[in-house]
Amino acid sequence: MIHDIAPHQFDNTWTERKPKMTDIVFGYDGNNVILKSDQTFFQYSDLDHRHAFTYLFSIDDTAFFLTDIPEKNAISLNINFARTYEPRYLGYACVTGWQLYNWMKTSRYCGVCSTRMIPDSKERAMRCPHCGNLVYPRINPAVIVAVLSPDNEILVTQYAIRHGEYRHDALVAGYAEVGETIEQCVLREVKEETGLEVTNLRYYKSQPWSFSGSLLFGFFCDARDKTVTLDRRELKSAVWKKPDDAYDVPGDASLTSEMIKVFREGTVRYGQ
Repeated sequence: MIHDIAPHQFDNTWTERKPKMTDIVFGYDGNNVILKSDQTFFQYSDLDHRHAFTYLFSIDDTAFFLTDIPEKNAISLNINFARTYEPRYLGYACVTGWQLYNWMKTSRYCGVCSTRMIPDSKERAMRCPHCGNLVYPRINPAVIVAVLSPDNEILVTQYAIRHGEYRHDALVAGYAEVGETIEQCVLREVKEETGLEVTNLRYYKSQPWSFSGSLLFGFFCDARDKTVTLDRRELKSAVWKKPDDAYDVPGDASLTSEMIKVFREGTVRYGQ
């Protein structure tokens, strides 16, 4: 998955830090990232040092910063390019920086008194200097659910058009609502999107997914029957597939792709 960058070590401990010449600097424009013409990232040595540089995090001995990068002698690519960027740890850094950029962009003014927010001096937060309101980076808890049938099949979905550009095979997915547990979210999302009732929930693993500002929780579960009633506002299709069937799953960046792979390898089965 995109965050599996070992042996590199990701450190998001907040601190005040000044950039070194070899540190990497990200610049974004909406859903795009600003890169050099050769599709590599800017270093501090490439830029005007009179700009403001905001420390984000570090990987190994390299620190990553955010600034406004002028588009002269640069290119702009959609953030989805980071899914397959090599080396992988830089793609992961790029999309994680984009998540923090979006948080800062949408937290410029206090939601209580409308005062201009400022970075807090003690932790990663935006603070209102007038009323003291603190706003932390937003993380949306969500579930990815692999529903299995007694016939050794997995329910493969495709999102409805409102979900944007992703047109590949997926699993049941959705955001947790206020007042519910992650397990309750699994039951609700499967029922809402497919009409299926499921049991035997097995937690698999989690994944930070900065493309949607989410923390994903992966579950396998068993369907009580195979009769699907599709919610077409959410899904374009939902079909049962066996391990040897054809799948349209690009790359290995996502929790979804890994869970489908685990099913196809026979590591998980109905009733286990």
